[in-house]
Amino acid sequence: PKPGFSRSPCPALNALANHGYIPRNGTNISFWTLFGAIRHVYNLSFPLAMLLTTVGYITSGTLSLLPAKQSELSHNDTLLTIITRFLPHPSWTLNLASLCITGPYSIAHDASLVHKDVPGSMADPALVAQLLTLAHHKQSSPYNTSLSIPIKSKYRDGLTLCDLGCLHAEREDALPPTHKLNKLHEQVALGECGLAWCVMRTHDEDPEQGTIPVRVLEQWFGEERLPDGWWDVGGGRPVREVGLREAAKRAAEVGLFKDQN
Repeated sequence: PKPGFSRSPCPALNALANHGYIPRNGTNISFWTLFGAIRHVYNLSFPLAMLLTTVGYITSGTLSLLPAKQSELSHNDTLLTIITRFLPHPSWTLNLASLCITGPYSIAHDASLVHKDVPGSMADPALVAQLLTLAHHKQSSPYNTSLSIPIKSKYRDGLTLCDLGCLHAEREDALPPTHKLNKLHEQVALGECGLAWCVMRTHDEDPEQGTIPVRVLEQWFGEERLPDGWWDVGGGRPVREVGLREAAKRAAEVGLFKDQN
């Protein structure tokens, strides 16, 4: 992005801006523009896309009234059309940088996978490197692997849902007592991990399996762009629509690893 462009702590949204699916400057994004973009690009169901967009705009959006548009009347205009034409109309917009604002009821939270525990939109190179190192040199989990969560994959490198769960648990455990996540931030963090796996995992395996390949991790988390071949047949974009139930299930599975520590 160019200097001065607005960006968020979310690689999914930043990638949309970097590719032009939403305004590239990341400002004044309308509700329906963002809703349509995340649904189309990441193949999310209507309910899931609506939930994510609504939460983002409620916590970080700006609701305003725009002045009425002055235009010439037509003989085909109805009375209702004439009245509404001269009334101000509501506008619900969002700047990506507003998602960096911290607070008990905001979306931004500590214990992110690739962001430091300070307000900001830039991924931390050290944490990205840590993520990629884990993906390259996975070791057996220190947690109970008897859970019904996909752990093994035919791909040697990459991150499974199990890996993301362990990493999230470690990041949250490292927080000082005064910075523990509240219930809202905990659910946001779990949802991010679960949804990242749902969207970015390999889709040629069993639905209960799947790995986020190293190159995808590097391009999405590190470079904040859609992975190579995203729109190709059988490429990175989810083949099946990712629904609300699926996302909630994966978020809950990620949370199981924290409960074991």
